[in-house]
Amino acid sequence: MARRCPGARAMGAAQLPGWRFHVNVRGSAAILPCEGRVVHGVVWRCSVAHFHMLDKYEGVSWGNYRRRLLTLVLPCGASALAVVYAGTRSYDGRARVRYMMTAILPGAQAFGLPQAYIEELRAWLPDRPIGEKCRPYRGRPRPIRFPR
Repeated sequence: MARRCPGARAMGAAQLPGWRFHVNVRGSAAILPCEGRVVHGVVWRCSVAHFHMLDKYEGVSWGNYRRRLLTLVLPCGASALAVVYAGTRSYDGRARVRYMMTAILPGAQAFGLPQAYIEELRAWLPDRPIGEKCRPYRGRPRPIRFPR
């Protein structure tokens, strides 16, 4: 987030009741409505320019995600409205290992999200050995274009 939106500030952890973490068929993280579940995450202070950048990055115009105004629960117990990017595809997929290991899981640990929730995130990883070295996730690579 800090790399995509320079100047955005992390404000701290929060919970989103009535939603669950999900990995879609593209292998990307998303959230979906689900009664009785909670998504843990981080609240960021963003400018209008940041939202335009996030809309492009998240593929809002392609229908991959859409912005929603939802009520979060802060650590102090207070409620707050926040803009959240919610997934539009509900079919489960397989997480991209590099994405989970260098972006999602380290972020969850760095912001002190509950260990049980981190294990829930880790459960989305495919059941196969993972190498010890892993390059940081930098987004989807551009397709190679060959001259005609």
